[in-house]
Amino acid sequence: MSKLNTLSRLFSKPWVDPLCLWGMGWILPAARCWAAAGSGDVAAFAHELKLNDIPGPIADRVRQTAGLRELSQAAQERWIGAAFERRGDLALAEAARRSAAHDYLSQRFAYLWFARRRHVAASHLDVPLPSALAGIDADPDRLFALGTLPTIERSGIVEHPDVREYWLRFPSPEAPADICWVHVYEGRRPDGMPLPSLIFGHGLAMEMEMMKGDMRGYRGLAAQGCRVLLPDAPGHNRRVAPGLYGGESFMCRPPLSGLAHFQKASRELGAIVAWCRGEGNGRVALGGISLGALTAQVAATRMGSWPAEARPDALMLLTTTDAVSALTFHSSLAAVTGLKAAAEAAGWDAAAVAGLGRYTDATGPAPLDPDDIVLLIGRRDDVTPYDGGRRLAEKWRIPPENLFVRDQGHFSAAIGLGPDPAPFSRILALLNR
Repeated sequence: MSKLNTLSRLFSKPWVDPLCLWGMGWILPAARCWAAAGSGDVAAFAHELKLNDIPGPIADRVRQTAGLRELSQAAQERWIGAAFERRGDLALAEAARRSAAHDYLSQRFAYLWFARRRHVAASHLDVPLPSALAGIDADPDRLFALGTLPTIERSGIVEHPDVREYWLRFPSPEAPADICWVHVYEGRRPDGMPLPSLIFGHGLAMEMEMMKGDMRGYRGLAAQGCRVLLPDAPGHNRRVAPGLYGGESFMCRPPLSGLAHFQKASRELGAIVAWCRGEGNGRVALGGISLGALTAQVAATRMGSWPAEARPDALMLLTTTDAVSALTFHSSLAAVTGLKAAAEAAGWDAAAVAGLGRYTDATGPAPLDPDDIVLLIGRRDDVTPYDGGRRLAEKWRIPPENLFVRDQGHFSAAIGLGPDPAPFSRILALLNR
């Protein structure tokens, strides 16, 4: 057994979940400081965090953070030149991009104690009033309608012995100035055999594309004979707006910022599904973990009016719940990050939040044949609560062979996919049938 596999087995136990949740209470405020430091302006940093004084060592750290950000952005620009303009070695440019991004992202840990001592909040919150619901289209189908599909551009290709690696980019259908990035590992199949695709979304604030190496191991999955597409979710990785950290845009205006995220990301996923259709006759699955699973689920429940080429053949939902709208109040993460308290202070209650359910919640039958839906839920999950996952499995009539119920929490279930990737094996079997 490899050392990594041994560690995964150790950390895939329920004891790790309260530790991870406690860690989020430290890491997110530190990330808030890190994001505020991006400009290098110490006065602006203090104003953003509502602080009267900034010690000299922290002022130096702010300037250092800004320098690392500039280096990361420069590496990204060189990578674009290699990837899409064929200037330079793409593999080397990608390694350099990841290294610079890793150094910049890791700098947030330098603010852990400062954020704790100064009681910095987990997110820069601007909570709308419940009356803002009146400004949202009451028809969910219109709100999630898929308009003209964008043109998707493919990068140059890095040839590996087991897979081909490349990237896609396209303007977000919701906001054309926002460029969507998709990292692709493409396995090999005998001539004439269709190549299936799995579009897999990451969790909240999980920015593996900004770290060194293939930490998620999806290259190995693709080597089994499929195409794995890893989109950067809105507000994550290379799509983070200045002054924010990855995932903060999802949280900053609860609960409406979540709805905006699902609307935007759903349209992007529809475009990626359609692109996969144009690349052959293999089946296409839409999936993800945590926020990625919630996004895939919301997209699937709202895609009835979409053209056939933009709708997937299968779903893979890892750690999810039926009542997505209720997570503002019924998620341990919402409590740790202060979202629940902030929403309540602005006048949101369970009844008001329930009004969002018509857009996001799984209230009807399964949007696809239940035989084509893979679901993983943890009995001890209180981030995307287990009861909601169990209700989803019952409402959608997920067959036993597609339902994985584990005695784990939200984080331990995710870690447990390393030593026991059975849900991935199942979705590959469905894609190849």
